[in-house]
Amino acid sequence: MALDWLAVAQRLRAMAQTGLTYSEGRFDRLRYEELRELSQAMLAELLAAEPAVIREAFALERGYPTPKVDVRTAVFADGRVLLVKEWQDGAWTLPGGWADETDSPRVAAEREVLEESGYIVRVTKLVAVKDRRLHAYEPQSLGGIYKLLFLADLIGGEAKVSEETTDVGFFSPDQLPSLSLARTLPADIQLALSHQQAPTLPTLFD
Repeated sequence: MALDWLAVAQRLRAMAQTGLTYSEGRFDRLRYEELRELSQAMLAELLAAEPAVIREAFALERGYPTPKVDVRTAVFADGRVLLVKEWQDGAWTLPGGWADETDSPRVAAEREVLEESGYIVRVTKLVAVKDRRLHAYEPQSLGGIYKLLFLADLIGGEAKVSEETTDVGFFSPDQLPSLSLARTLPADIQLALSHQQAPTLPTLFD
């Protein structure tokens, strides 16, 4: 059975960070620091990235390594779904982003929609909790990410771009623009649509 070397390198990095968090022995810490350097070198090689880029990606992480939380919200109006155009890659996505530490999941989801699209929404349902590594998001990410997909009702506001978005629009689910596959998959929109049409469907989770 072939090894997933990217997953191995990620796991070694997490083990090194955990060791550096809890170990107090001088020599143990030296070994964990070496393990961290080796794992980051492996990640740089596997991802064809500069070692400095990999080190910077994890520079602020402290404590026990846990997944980040990405919230995305599907809002439907007249059968069409709200999407925003990302300035980074010029592709479209469900409004969303990283949850702030001070936010509850609902607050994070509603805030992201308002900030990125100008629309005021009320979250009505958690559609899915997805482990990004188990789905076809591209490119692969460093570290674990849990994606929370919500359904929300549109209650006010108007289209307005932000520092992170360059356009806002509603699209038919069967005529979607080019999606930012790092953030939103066509399957995410179809899943949200199925829950909008059948609210009693159970939440999907990995």
